[in-house]
Amino acid sequence: MVLLTACGDSTDPEGPPDSGQSRPDAGTQQPDAGTEVPDSGTEPPDSGTETPDSGTEPPDSGTEVPDAGAETPDSGTETPDSGTETPDAGSDAGTSVLDNWSFEEWPGALPSQWLGSQSNFTSDAVQKVTTNPYQGLNAVRLINDTGTHKRFTTVARSMPAGRYSCTYQVRGAGEIRNAFFSTDYSSYSSYTTVETQDWTRVSYSFNLANPVYDTFEFIFSLRNTRGDHLLIDDVRCARAPEPCDMVSCQSWERCVNATATCEPLSGRCDNATQCSEWQSCDASHTCVTAADRCVRHADCAGTPRTPVCDTASHRCVEGDPCAGVVCNNPATSCNPTTGVCELSPGACFTTYDCRGDLPACDPATRRCVSAEHPANIIRNGGFENWSNTPIPYHGTPYIPDYWYGLDNGVADPGSEIKPSRLVPYTQAVHGGSRALQFVVPIQIAERFTLQKFNVPTGNYSCSYRVRGHGTIRHRIYSSAGWSPQTDFITVDSDTWEPVFFRFTGNVRDWRLFFYPGRSVADRDHLQVDDVVCTKD
Repeated sequence: MVLLTACGDSTDPEGPPDSGQSRPDAGTQQPDAGTEVPDSGTEPPDSGTETPDSGTEPPDSGTEVPDAGAETPDSGTETPDSGTETPDAGSDAGTSVLDNWSFEEWPGALPSQWLGSQSNFTSDAVQKVTTNPYQGLNAVRLINDTGTHKRFTTVARSMPAGRYSCTYQVRGAGEIRNAFFSTDYSSYSSYTTVETQDWTRVSYSFNLANPVYDTFEFIFSLRNTRGDHLLIDDVRCARAPEPCDMVSCQSWERCVNATATCEPLSGRCDNATQCSEWQSCDASHTCVTAADRCVRHADCAGTPRTPVCDTASHRCVEGDPCAGVVCNNPATSCNPTTGVCELSPGACFTTYDCRGDLPACDPATRRCVSAEHPANIIRNGGFENWSNTPIPYHGTPYIPDYWYGLDNGVADPGSEIKPSRLVPYTQAVHGGSRALQFVVPIQIAERFTLQKFNVPTGNYSCSYRVRGHGTIRHRIYSSAGWSPQTDFITVDSDTWEPVFFRFTGNVRDWRLFFYPGRSVADRDHLQVDDVVCTKD
């Protein structure tokens, strides 16, 4: 028996894959080199019952040691002959930082890990291709026969900083280019015009100056596809190794690739020499203002004889922080500590600024006023006035004036709480002499509402004060419909706490709803006072 052997390079990674060739070492195998005569032919197979030619020779079957000592078998698990060669087999998933880069995974009609949030391809324009893929079993066809480009992207993921080199295979007819999305779109590469049924390799490189967390998407941009449109496969992206990959830095440092050393981030430090001369380095490795230096007048508040910060020297000097400061808004004045125009005591821009005893903002004077002031559009918002009022099915209970709006159906909701659960409260009030006490020791909150009225055009800022023990939330209904539903607030305090909200006017039948519930007697149940809404 004559034993013929052949040695040769593995297939070119730029060309089509090894699929379609016969398997090695079997009796029907084609030779490794195109001109070599096959080992078999009319000769009986090497394996089976045949005794090897040499008693010391290993059999030619699957347990055979390759003919060349350095040669790796031709199968799909072969390691490439050249270190720079792209592996033939699609099982080498480590060769791309992208998931499902060979489009092998199709759990449904779309490829897994693709068609991310920045894609604008419709699902019917993304098709699975099983005929003549570049490698593996599948490729993807993308269809966009318009002149306006469309994006096909990966799903969002995190990516470390670095330089990335990508290649992919494409065939068909159309124009294609690449970009990426991090927190915004990168610039696009130039279009590559494709007009071939042979797989063609396209390259694309990009740089991430900083890490990207949970938002990175790799982008294919296509236009003017036709015929078989554009088929894509084997999308391989690799990050170039950097010197800093082997360096670990502290959280307040960064690694510099040029030197492969750690340096403090901007504003951070290892010692004071790495800060400005008027700063010191604190225990958290942060550059901070030194004890005897300043950056603003407030830093000099502890030295009354030198209350002014000289920003040139960063030292406290004599003077008046408010010298030369002009406050143009009548609601503001210069703060003698900071030298900055701030709201004067008792002044306001909106009701949100009125957090003390006076809860409403008068837009005419820009001063905080009581809930009984005419600037407050909520009638009897302080619950000062109560009367015996006829209510269907409840007789004439004692309730606060202008409240307990009646329920006239789904399109016109009103109060459902029993009037007996509404009690005038005088032991501790926020303003005036009375507040409203809700006695609702039940699990389900019951709505309580104003009587409806029309609200003129404008933006309105509102608040109310609440204390006691229980839960409460509010909501608005008008001709504009329901406002968004707010969450329940859990109240367990003897201190009056403000709750703020806003709405837009120019509506009819406006009313405010409260939903009290789960009140507990240890703090006299729930109390509400000083409900105010003023025009901004």
